[in-house]
Amino acid sequence: MFRKSRTTVFIRYALSYLAVVLLLFFSITGYLYASMSGRAREEYIRNQINRLSRIAGQHENYISAMLNSAEEIGLSPHIEPFRYDEEPWKAYDLQLQLVPYTATNSTFCDQVYLHFFGDNRVYSSSSSMSLELFARMMRYEFIPMERLTALIDSVERLTILPSQQVSSTLVDSSRVVTFLVPLGSNPGSRKGALLFLIKDSVYQSLFSDAIGGHVNTYIHQDGLLLSSAEEMPVDREQVLPSQEADSRIFHWEGEDWTQVSLPVRNWGLSYSAVMRNADITSAVFRQIYSNLAILPVFMVLSLLPALWMARRHAKPIREISGLLAGDEPEQRDELQQISTGIHQLTTRNLELSSRLEQALPVQRHDFVFRFVKGHFESRQEAVAAGNAVGLEIDKPRYAVILCSRAGGNEHPADLRQPPFVRMNGCSGAGVELVALKANLYLVFSDHEETLFAMAEQLRQIRIADDDRCVTAVSRAHEDFREAPEAYLEAAAAYENRFVMGNQKVLQYSDISSNLAEILPQARKITTSISQALTLGNRDVLDKRIDELLRFLKNTNMSPFAFRMIYSDVINSLMHTHTGALSGRESVMDFYNIFSLSSCQTIDDLDDLLRRLCDYLLSGSGGEEAPVSAGEEDEISQVIHYMKEHFSDPEISMTALADSFDLSTTRFSLSFKEKAGMSPLDYLTLLRVEKAKELLASTNLTIQEISVQVGYYDSGSFIRRFKQVTGETPLQYRRGRGNDAGKEQGHENR
Repeated sequence: MFRKSRTTVFIRYALSYLAVVLLLFFSITGYLYASMSGRAREEYIRNQINRLSRIAGQHENYISAMLNSAEEIGLSPHIEPFRYDEEPWKAYDLQLQLVPYTATNSTFCDQVYLHFFGDNRVYSSSSSMSLELFARMMRYEFIPMERLTALIDSVERLTILPSQQVSSTLVDSSRVVTFLVPLGSNPGSRKGALLFLIKDSVYQSLFSDAIGGHVNTYIHQDGLLLSSAEEMPVDREQVLPSQEADSRIFHWEGEDWTQVSLPVRNWGLSYSAVMRNADITSAVFRQIYSNLAILPVFMVLSLLPALWMARRHAKPIREISGLLAGDEPEQRDELQQISTGIHQLTTRNLELSSRLEQALPVQRHDFVFRFVKGHFESRQEAVAAGNAVGLEIDKPRYAVILCSRAGGNEHPADLRQPPFVRMNGCSGAGVELVALKANLYLVFSDHEETLFAMAEQLRQIRIADDDRCVTAVSRAHEDFREAPEAYLEAAAAYENRFVMGNQKVLQYSDISSNLAEILPQARKITTSISQALTLGNRDVLDKRIDELLRFLKNTNMSPFAFRMIYSDVINSLMHTHTGALSGRESVMDFYNIFSLSSCQTIDDLDDLLRRLCDYLLSGSGGEEAPVSAGEEDEISQVIHYMKEHFSDPEISMTALADSFDLSTTRFSLSFKEKAGMSPLDYLTLLRVEKAKELLASTNLTIQEISVQVGYYDSGSFIRRFKQVTGETPLQYRRGRGNDAGKEQGHENR
């Protein structure tokens, strides 16, 4: 019975997948047939139109050649009209003159005859005869002799006699198409007419030069049938000589037919083709079948994966049903067993869910610490973590609140254990800070004023129990990455309680500070520290940190201001050198915001900064092991070469790439991946660092220094120097008190 149960699950899945495969197959086949049939018919019609266009082009080339011959003969000074009975000797010369024109048109024309108006003769390249004799010898099927004579003697424009039976020894053909062309292009100067006799076989060859198949082809001129090739018995009256549309369908003799036509062209000519709709459908079906023939193969091949998936999915169903089987062994429907088991598990997990709810305060406590320490790299990551602990933090603004806490258990429970905060759209959570004897609250809101109202509400709750309560709040922030800065702001306001008192919520914005002026200047030095880290020069790095230390000591700021500046400096270094810190778990040891707030002197902060810089330089938290020249890779050799030869003005990125057998693009990408910047930026840093040293310690002019660091043009040097340091070389020298190196002239701007 168990085996039967296993087979039942497999069959269910197999039938389901097979049904999906078949549904997809028929859906795709139907869609492709519907979309391809219309296109295939249009393509078939288009091919016939192209065929007619080729026929029309060649046919009209024939006519143009005949018209050109008539015009040339009419304008030729060597061919002048004469009367045979007066000047019979000229007939021989005329025959000679007609030889080249006969040869020119011989590819499509069987005979060419010339007749002068006023003369009763017809001439060719080989003979001459009277007009009456010519008409009697031709014997056209539908044109009487008198009518033919009148046409030849009075032709004023191109006249075409349709294909018809001719019984004559003059023409080597049974059916002929005749073209009557007046001589000359000016009606007033016409001398006579040319007769071009074209065999009907020429037209049949013209019709059979393109696409084959069962097709009737027709050429009409001014509504009259000129010539045709008819493979199928279609009444000619059903074929319209001209029509506006490219194709039309008509019904005749119980069948549907399609006529494809070109619009009326030069000389009133129109071209048409007629074919059975059944033949078109057959051709379309063959084309579609050739394109869709591969689909059944794919369907058969897809059956094997479907059976494999059915077997693969049936196996876990059987295993789960065995684990979740009820107490009734006779129940053998696996899906029913799973449903019953899930219901039982849901009932049993109610108690576990309740316990997890009780653990939420601990999880929120951990979330607040991680958020304030800046552990979340993006807003999405922070929002997801907040949702996981039941906090709605996806709001535009947030702030950090510090509220003092006294010892003992006489305080309300919601302040002994920082509560889950909610008030008028403001939500958040808190943690206990033992070192400060305060509670830290992280609150989020849509409006800035709600955040400060939340701080006031917490103060009122606490002051009702202890009138010495102190509450401090940071500025409202929007960027989640500024959480450490928000904490420092709240801590700064909290530390200022001895000056501001505790009569109101202490706001960071109420503290007077010169940070707005000091911070941009400190960031310039931060940039130079970052550049020294990039160069990997420990001596230059120590000088830059000493420069920052001297600058901060001379500003006479409070400890909280120093912490704000160091927080900005450390943040900037960590974001600039993200690659050196990636994948290293101990990085946050150097930037624990709570450790930063416990620093009481500038030396404490300076030690924290130096340890971070050493960590970035070492690459592993310790001293970097020396690397021998044989172990250096190609980019390391390039870096070493640039450090040794940066003062060479001829150094170029292309030459460096070629010298190490690297393409310029690959060299630039590899260099940036290793050094964190482009080769040109790295070379500029090397030159600027050397220039700083010369500006501070020598009396050399700007021009002399620019040459020593690799620039022919002092203007280029000044622009590069200002781009890196934010100052011109002269401003940098004066800012460091080196007046001995004043320029003898002005800097080139």
